[in-house]
Amino acid sequence: MTTVSPDYQQRGQFNPYYTLKAATVVSAHTALLKELKKEDPKTDFTHKELFFKCVDRPQGKEIYRTSSKASFFFQIALNKKENIIPYYIKGAQTTAVGHLGMTSRKPATQSSNVNEFMSVYFLVQPDMTPEALQKYITSQSGPTGVLYGSGKPVTFSDVVDLIDADVTPERDINIGRNNAIAIRKDIKGKGMGAVYWTPQAKPRNVSPNNPSDVVVTLGDGTLQGYSNKIASGKDATPKFNTNIFAFYGKLGDGGQVSSIQRMIDTAWNNAAAKVTSENAKAALGSVTIENEPYSESGSRATFATIARQFIADGLDFYGKDFYYPYRNNLIEGFKNYLSNPTNLSYMLRTIYFYTYDDPSKAFTPCPYKLLIGQVAGSSSVKAVSDDTMLKSMLIANPAEYSKILGYYDGTSQSFKMSFKYKGKTVNIPITCRTRAAGGWAGKSLYITTSGVKFL
Repeated sequence: MTTVSPDYQQRGQFNPYYTLKAATVVSAHTALLKELKKEDPKTDFTHKELFFKCVDRPQGKEIYRTSSKASFFFQIALNKKENIIPYYIKGAQTTAVGHLGMTSRKPATQSSNVNEFMSVYFLVQPDMTPEALQKYITSQSGPTGVLYGSGKPVTFSDVVDLIDADVTPERDINIGRNNAIAIRKDIKGKGMGAVYWTPQAKPRNVSPNNPSDVVVTLGDGTLQGYSNKIASGKDATPKFNTNIFAFYGKLGDGGQVSSIQRMIDTAWNNAAAKVTSENAKAALGSVTIENEPYSESGSRATFATIARQFIADGLDFYGKDFYYPYRNNLIEGFKNYLSNPTNLSYMLRTIYFYTYDDPSKAFTPCPYKLLIGQVAGSSSVKAVSDDTMLKSMLIANPAEYSKILGYYDGTSQSFKMSFKYKGKTVNIPITCRTRAAGGWAGKSLYITTSGVKFL
């Protein structure tokens, strides 16, 4: 979407002038010509002579408004940009399609938007051909038969805008056609009801985390989703990559959050207790670590002040003389903390939240498959492995976890948790480290796992 602002600049050059949608320009031209002919009946000019400048406070008379939701003012200039006249229009952000005189970048999503939508449009229009499509849609108005995830109809006007914004529409329409054929084969015999294109919202209380780009209602009322891909890819095991404090706050358990806070501060204080050099010790003593923010970067200035005193003593605050001991203490404490089944359960439920859904909420089931598009030839549908046991393990009762063991060598930035669930061994490798550019800058470290896996 084009950035619209009176103060827009590119490469240091201000440019508040915009290229507007063709329909808007035509409407503005008609309205302005009518106004100016009142003053001079001989007035005549083409729409190509109009310039539109985004302003905060327009001058003169409003002659056209694109919609009731329009919020941007475009002052009109005639013949040349400097010739501002006392007339303006009001438009939405989507009214502007580019910055006048500047190369506009097509949205990266437009190509996928077209093939996703066409994947279901050709389901409701099975006799339509890609060759006939563009002429047909420009002659139509009203709903296309496809719904947005919100339930609102996708209109032919919407589709025209999609295709106009796509730099490779022919290719993407063909992919959509082949996708529709593959979907029809996949649901053969099951019947078909409403179909949805879901670039933003999901339909019928389907989880917002569901990766489906299009959703088909089957004859029995159930839903089947398809995630549009250009390659088959690989199924991902549950993972997370986040700040440890943010991670523990996702499910809103204040007790768990407080425990992590204490763990962080204890790791710091234990590392500080082993520092004996005069300046470094005094610098650490001047800071109440409990008052520092639980973030990865909120203590940059505080840490820099401490680091200077470490340097005065010939020590490395950002490495072996403090950060490493602190990190190692935190990992050791974290490992021991997760050895408790209740604490382990909370972490696993949070992983479920990151990977699938909020475990405290109920969503409409919508299993999905990968839809691998082809320009020529047949698209293919690939079932995604739905490891029910893995999902159930992540949200199991803590009593179902046994033989919980943590493994840490005391010096590295990674450790591993292992436990039993229904007779199977589960491994979780976890890395805990700083990722701050320019040196350690906050006490809340980053945690990540390559995946939760059954051996």
